[in-house]
Amino acid sequence: MQIMFNGKFKPSILRLERSLFGLALVRLAVVAVHFLVTRTFWLWGRIRFGALVPNRGAACVCHWNADLKYPENIHLGDNVVIGTNVSLGAHSPIHLGDRVRLSRDVMLETAGLDFDGRKAPYAHTSKPIEIGDDVWIGSRALVLGGVRIGAHAIVAAGSIVTKDVPAYAVVAGVPARVVKMQSTASDETPHEPS
Repeated sequence: MQIMFNGKFKPSILRLERSLFGLALVRLAVVAVHFLVTRTFWLWGRIRFGALVPNRGAACVCHWNADLKYPENIHLGDNVVIGTNVSLGAHSPIHLGDRVRLSRDVMLETAGLDFDGRKAPYAHTSKPIEIGDDVWIGSRALVLGGVRIGAHAIVAAGSIVTKDVPAYAVVAGVPARVVKMQSTASDETPHEPS
């Protein structure tokens, strides 16, 4: 069946699709349905987030498909944005400061396994995560338990953060390491001429 679809019927289906979506009324109907579906999920996400995460500041936004494990242990400052497919595993507390941005597919995981030489099954261990104000964590980054990320730091996409990150640092890699220090507000103030 797959071979027949790909070989014999595919050109006919593609012509039909092109003709069908060439009609303005069909395109308008698809766009309208898309709008209604996405708005419905957006509204559901707001309701779900409000019910599950009581410890949050003002104007926080969380994508409807974010995975919130132990949401009672998640503490958010003001204006936090949690993107698409983010996973917050808060077995121990997770604290996000004001204006933190978590890009798509970011994982914050406080729990892990204790590999101290004993045989499986291994016991779980858990340590909190603390993220300062104005931190931006790039897509598909992973932050593990016990990590503190200082204010204004940037975690590059795809990084795995296993150790503390100083304020204003840019970290990247596996494991993440400091690749650059941003200038602080005091570094940017103009000096008076002498």
